[in-house]
This record gives sequence, structure tokens and C-alpha cells, in this order.
Amino acid sequence: MMTLSQPQMEQLSELFRFGASDASQALSLWLGRHANVCIDQLKQLNLEQATESLGPADATLCACVMGVTGGISGQMLFCFDDESGLLLCDLLLGRERVATEWGELETSSAMETANIVGCAYLNSLANAMPSFSSPVPDCEGKVSHVWVPTPPQFVRDFAASILEFAVMNQAAEFDTVLVAQARFQIDDQPVAWSLLLIPDASSLTSIISSTTAPRP
Repeated sequence: MMTLSQPQMEQLSELFRFGASDASQALSLWLGRHANVCIDQLKQLNLEQATESLGPADATLCACVMGVTGGISGQMLFCFDDESGLLLCDLLLGRERVATEWGELETSSAMETANIVGCAYLNSLANAMPSFSSPVPDCEGKVSHVWVPTPPQFVRDFAASILEFAVMNQAAEFDTVLVAQARFQIDDQPVAWSLLLIPDASSLTSIISSTTAPRP
């Protein structure tokens, strides 16, 4: 059974907070209003707990699902219930609460938001963990590090089904699953959106190994 020590959890939590800070800035620019993305906590859960981390297993949930490539691999999920997700679309389109169901415009808005927030979050994490990242020089020769999300896919299903798919790679090798969960505030008010990053088993092993090495 894989168990992280408290110092390891604290070190990893610190790294994931770097990603949340940059994601907050990107989301604020995208929505045109103050937004905050904060790491709720880094959780080490058994499989049953992991599938219930977003609410009751039989609750209907929407998610924009992205794979992660680059220095690590895994799954990233931008999740919300129907009401909260449709609120996001209304905010983006500058309209009063009019959306009552998911149409093409609404799903496109949600996926583009997931892409913007996910890229900012992953790029920040990649620069915080350069040993796990692919170096990319810009036009001036300055090197940055990137983890790249795949294009998001919109799914609407039971919460347990969505989470089981995301954690199955870790669960196949470990008795516990490591989940980094971020929550959102818009204009200082909480909204029921969550961003989850779930490394696959091989990436998680490498990241955890790095936290046991002496820090410079």
C-alpha cells in the first residue's frame, strides 16, 4: 500500500498551489471578473472515497475531461452540476439566467473554459516541477516547461462513473488514489465547480520519489 508522509503531502500541496494561482489569473481574464481557484486539499483516498469526492455516487455530474501529456500523464477534470455549469455559460455570454439545458453553445463555452484554466494550471505546475516537464524555448530563446492537456471532451454522467474512469490507472496499481482538487470563487462567492488533476500510476510514482530527495 502506498502511503505518503505528511511532509510529502505538504510539499506536493505547495506545488499544486502554484498552479491554482495562475489558473485564477487566467479565469479572471476569461470571465472579466474576479475569480479565485484554490486548492481545497491534496487527498489520498481509497477507491470508494475517490469516486465520492465530488458528491453522491448517483448524482448527475458534468465534466470536461482532458488527458495530460508532457512530463507527466494522467487525467484532468473540470466538473460541475447542471445549474453551476449553465451559470458559467451565462457569465461568459453576459446574459441573465436563461440557460436551462445543455446546447452546443453551452457545451462549447464550458470546454473552452476548461481548456483555458487547465492550460494555465498545468503550465504553472510544469515550471514548478521542471524535472518532469518538456522544455520549450520561445521566440526570444527563453525556456519554459509545459504539460499539455488534450482537447476537452464534455460528458454528463453519474459522478461515480466519471471518477472511476479518471482514477482507474492509479487504482490498478495502488490501494489508494492521490487526487488534487481545486475549488472556485467568482466575485468572492463560492461556485460549485471543481478542477481535479489525477496523475497516472507511473507519473505518481516518479513525483512521489522526487519528494523524498533532499531539497536544494
